[in-house]
Amino acid sequence: MKNFKLWGGLFALFCSGVLLGMQVSWRIAEDRAIENLTREHPRVPKSIIRKLDRELELTDTQRKRIEEIVCRTHRELLAFRDRIKPDRERIIQQSIDAMKAELFPEQQKKLDALRERRIKASQAQDKISHKGRSGDKDPCE
Repeated sequence: MKNFKLWGGLFALFCSGVLLGMQVSWRIAEDRAIENLTREHPRVPKSIIRKLDRELELTDTQRKRIEEIVCRTHRELLAFRDRIKPDRERIIQQSIDAMKAELFPEQQKKLDALRERRIKASQAQDKISHKGRSGDKDPCE
């Protein structure tokens, strides 16, 4: 009977660890997906150009033209993102309002705190991502 309790306890501990790990992994993946959809990536053009140059073995002339195309596309995508930002924010706010209607007042406060933390983290990350690494030259400037 003692062995059964020991093994049962170990199994329960193992299962709780697995569930906690899955939950944390899911949250990280979800945060990264949201981050990728909502934030600028100033080094993206540089990494795309570098990969194309390496994989396709571009000539200097080709590299220059490809760089222009990638930078133009990057600017167009940033402009598009800026145009849809108000709609995206409205949709997110409607979603939060709908969730709040289903929550108790204490849960609503927690949801507000989560949203506020997410906004602050996103703003802090934006400041960091705009600086880039020292010595990095943005090919699109």
